[in-house]
Amino acid sequence: MTGIIIHAELHDAEAQAALQALLDRMAHRRPFFAAVGERLLASSMDRFRTQTGPDGVPWVSLRPATVRARTRKGQLPLTILRSNSKGKIGSSLAGSIHYIASDDDVQIGSPLPYAGIHQQGGTIEKPEGSRYMVGRRFARRDQGGGRDVKIRAHSITIPARPYLGFTPADEEGVLEDAEDWLMR
Repeated sequence: MTGIIIHAELHDAEAQAALQALLDRMAHRRPFFAAVGERLLASSMDRFRTQTGPDGVPWVSLRPATVRARTRKGQLPLTILRSNSKGKIGSSLAGSIHYIASDDDVQIGSPLPYAGIHQQGGTIEKPEGSRYMVGRRFARRDQGGGRDVKIRAHSITIPARPYLGFTPADEEGVLEDAEDWLMR
């Protein structure tokens, strides 16, 4: 995965010790880690629906200019980090989340190049350049009647909207999954 992978650990020392004791008793752990991956995947999908981070804090709302631009394009104006591309495959951050389970761990993340900045937030520095415009809209250069317009260098700040991570319920669920796996 080239986008983002999250590495999470249980912070509760007692829960960590209990999980390690259960893992030490497991011979083939890949199915257990796959169950954990499914749990974390479902938890991440819930975050896209509720638009909140693993800590329960709501994501920063979209800027009014973004809402206006989406409305003009006929897109859903208020969905954050979900597809507005009218069904194009591979266009949704939410749809790109998957996990890889092994006998030693599970990794969950997205291969999309912009996944990391949405998880952690950051600033993108855009260099000076030019764009082709027809009237007051950006257009392809093969459209007639347009002109090149200079675009100044500028910054774009994207707030963190964490969609990956452990909730307290996830931690409890992982311990339950480990106990269930050992009872089989």
